[in-house]
Amino acid sequence: MEVITLIDNVVYGEGLLGEHSSCYLIKSHGKNILFDVGQTDAYISNAIYLGEELAEIDYVILSHQINVHNRGLEAFLKLNSHATIFYKPSAIIEVQHYTESYSNPFILITDDFEIVPGVKLYADIFTFNNQLNNTCEFYVEHTPQQLQDPFSDELFMMIHEGSHRFLFTGCSHKGIFNILKTAFEKNNESSIQYVFGGMRFSGELLNHIDDYLKQFLCFRIKQLYVSHCTGIDGYMRMKIKFPEKVIYTFTGFHVEI
Repeated sequence: MEVITLIDNVVYGEGLLGEHSSCYLIKSHGKNILFDVGQTDAYISNAIYLGEELAEIDYVILSHQINVHNRGLEAFLKLNSHATIFYKPSAIIEVQHYTESYSNPFILITDDFEIVPGVKLYADIFTFNNQLNNTCEFYVEHTPQQLQDPFSDELFMMIHEGSHRFLFTGCSHKGIFNILKTAFEKNNESSIQYVFGGMRFSGELLNHIDDYLKQFLCFRIKQLYVSHCTGIDGYMRMKIKFPEKVIYTFTGFHVEI
């Protein structure tokens, strides 16, 4: 397993660009996967700088429809005409223009879906605790009334390599605990050793974070690779609680496991 952060809020040094978004390049099972594509083409510039060839990407996963995670899709489609794009029905308004204009296969998923053996998308996220998510600040666009966004477009990805399990999430709007417990239960309560993505520990959630983090222990996580919407306060609280487990995946971050 090889993971490279092509875009994140945080960037160090010269030559790389940062923005409020996220994009992971994942190399596993002989496939190259992009998990989210940022809000501009900055991730493409970063890939070029890092020597990564996006024309070789096999799959693109859109974790949810918010523009900071998928507005960079069109720039990708202009340089890669064969990668398959996976997304959920609630993201169809954002994606439909691209399906009509580009030749890439677009796969609309409504249930859990195995891309290839060992790589699976989870479309059905259980709700175990409504207090441990953060959706109240988001509303559905283009509606006559302000409707709170239920984030029915959100999905996450699990990759199994040997005895290791890797979980990738975009922003965890439905709650990182709900996502982890969904993965735990759907995989026969197997441990989730490595977790990548935005944990969305901000606002009211910071008041519950210590109790929240205690529950992480049951998933037997070895490493939490946090990014993007985790927030500085959330990251620091996690780092204090699990100093050896928590790593921030800034733009240009690279790890092989």
